Amino acid sequence: MNRATQPLDEQQVAGRQLAGAPLLTADQVAELLAVPVSWVREQTRAGRIPHLRLGRYCRYQLPALQAWLDEQAAGPATRERRRG
Repeated sequence: MNRATQPLDEQQVAGRQLAGAPLLTADQVAELLAVPVSWVREQTRAGRIPHLRLGRYCRYQLPALQAWLDEQAAGPATRERRRG
């Protein structure tokens, strides 16, 4: 396993902070969400998941991803109630 694909531990995340928010790679986000890296990149290109563009690189902030996940969890239930 190379360094880019190794699982994250809290100490590694803490070492990658910028203004208090951890910066994650697409590989790390894929691991956290249990989805393929290709899915993360596709959703990033489509603007469907929160990300930061740093030149040609994309990075992700854990708090933003957590908020996005909360919205996703609440979304379908809210839509179902509106239809009924």
